Amino acid sequence: MKKVLVAGAALMLAAGMYASAASAAEVKPGVVITGDARVRWGYTSEDYWGQNQFGNRVGAQYDSQVNLDHRVRINITGTSAGGTYVKARLRMEGSTGDIDADPTPIDDNNANLWADMAYVGIPFSDMVTVEIGRYRSTYGPLAATNNFFYDDVSLSGAKGIIKIGNVEINPFIEYMEEAQNKYETGYVAGDVNQRSDNDEMRFGVHAKGKINKDWTIGGLVGYQNDARQEVYNALSYKDFQPNEGFFASIYTSGKSGAFGIAAELAVTDGDLNNFNSWELDQATAIGTSAAPNDRIGSADTGFGGYAFPNFQIDKLNIGVNLGFTQSGFQPDRAFGFVMLGTADNSRISAVRIGDTGDWLWAGLVASYAINDSLKLTGNLVYADVDAWDTKGPNGDGPNTTAGAIGAALDNAWE
Repeated sequence: MKKVLVAGAALMLAAGMYASAASAAEVKPGVVITGDARVRWGYTSEDYWGQNQFGNRVGAQYDSQVNLDHRVRINITGTSAGGTYVKARLRMEGSTGDIDADPTPIDDNNANLWADMAYVGIPFSDMVTVEIGRYRSTYGPLAATNNFFYDDVSLSGAKGIIKIGNVEINPFIEYMEEAQNKYETGYVAGDVNQRSDNDEMRFGVHAKGKINKDWTIGGLVGYQNDARQEVYNALSYKDFQPNEGFFASIYTSGKSGAFGIAAELAVTDGDLNNFNSWELDQATAIGTSAAPNDRIGSADTGFGGYAFPNFQIDKLNIGVNLGFTQSGFQPDRAFGFVMLGTADNSRISAVRIGDTGDWLWAGLVASYAINDSLKLTGNLVYADVDAWDTKGPNGDGPNTTAGAIGAALDNAWE
C-alpha cells in the first residue's frame, strides 16, 4: 500500500508542477516507443553437472541440457509540453529453462509480462530535475552492464538530477525492500504470526564531473538501513542480521589519443557485502553453523577495485582488466568475463568474481569490430583465489556459493 500511495502522490505532484516545469528548456511533447530483443541458446554437457560443477560427481548423474531463452523489452516515454515526462519499460520473456536472473514478479500463473521501470520526471528548472517511481540506477565510469560496483540496479524511490556546469549531482532516497513478513522474526519461540516491517532504505549522493572533454571523475557515498531484527535459529546460530551499513566508490575514465582507461575502487560495510545480488536473505529453520541463511554480509568491511587500461588500433581494441576483491566484497553481478563473473549475462558462468575467497585477477581482453553489426571479443584471464576457511556472517565471506565452483577454488583460467 505504501508504494501505491507514493505513486499517487507523485502523479499529483507532476500535475501540480506543470506551471513551474513550463519554465524549463523547450522540449518536444509526445510519445516515443523503442525496444530491443535478445535470443540466447546454450548447451551444457553432462560433465558440467559433476560435483562442484567440473569435478567427478559422486552419486546420481545428470544428462546434458539445452536451454533457449528470449526476451523482448518495450520502452515508452511520454513528454508534456512543459517538460514533465513519464517512462516505462515492459518486459516479456520466455524460456525452455531458467528465466533471466533479474528479480521479477512472475506469479503462480507464469505470467511473463511486467514493467521493470515506471517513473515520473519533473524538471523544476534547466538545472534541477527529480525522478520519482521505479527506475534503474547506474553509477560508474562506463555505460550500463559494464560497470564494477553499481550497475543497472533496480530501485523504487526518488533521485535528483542537478547539473551545474560540467558537474552532475544525484541525491537519492530509495527502498530496496518494503513488505511485511510474518516469518521474519520469532519462529524459534513459536510466535510465527509476529510481523516485522523489513524495510531496507538507501540514501546518499552520487556526483560526477568532466575535467575536460576526455576525462571524467565521479564518486558515490551512501548508507542503507534495515528495520529487520537479528534472528537466531534453534541451535543458537545467527540466521539473519540486518543488511545495514555504508557503501562508497570512486571512479574515473578517460582517454589520451589511442590510450584509454576506466577504473573504480569501492568499499562496503561488512553487513552489505554482496548487497546487490537479489538473493533471498531471510531466516528459515534450516540454518546451521556450517550453512547460515544470512547470504549477505560477512565479518569484515569489504573492498574491491579494478582498472582497465586499453589501446585502440583502428578497429582493434586491446586492454588488460586488473582487479581484486577482499573480505567478502562482491562486485555487481554483471561484472566479469564469461565463465568468471557475469552471473546476469552468461549462460555458462562458473563462479562469481569475489565468491568463495579473496580474488586477484588479470585478463587480456581483445575486441575487433568487423563492421557496425558484428564485433568479436576474446578473453584470456587468470584469477588467483585465497579461499575462505568458512562461509557466512561469522566467517570470512558471505554464504553465496550457489552456482560457484566451491570454497576450495585456488585459481582459474578462462
